Amino acid sequence: MESVKYSIIFLPPCSCDLNPIEKFWANMKRAIEYNILNFNALFEAISRFFKISNSN
Repeated sequence: MESVKYSIIFLPPCSCDLNPIEKFWANMKRAIEYNILNFNALFEAISRFFKISNSN
């Protein structure tokens, strides 16, 4: 690789605690887990979390 002037750049390790989307997913999973018995399907629970109406 060095003969064609490429170099390897190592990335820092992942820090999931600092990634805002990880906190969002944790909150979503917690909300759905808490209310899952109020729904017939997981899709309904996720839709309600995002306030998406079922257009079927």
